[in-house]
Amino acid sequence: MTQENILNFNVLESEQHNLKLWLERHDQKCKLKKKNKHRFLTYCFTPNGISSSIEVKCSCGKSVDITDVNQW
Repeated sequence: MTQENILNFNVLESEQHNLKLWLERHDQKCKLKKKNKHRFLTYCFTPNGISSSIEVKCSCGKSVDITDVNQW
């Protein structure tokens, strides 16, 4: 793989904190978590010209935008 084919996306500490807070609330309601089933998180990075927005989606279907736009 050449260097041109590598994409890197960063998750800021503030965005990690946003995710942690959401997961604490979400875990109380998540149907997969309640059934002790495996849960997966999908991270979707969308470049927008200024930076990237970050959406995190639980395998149960719920999602959250953790983007810290104050850091743009």
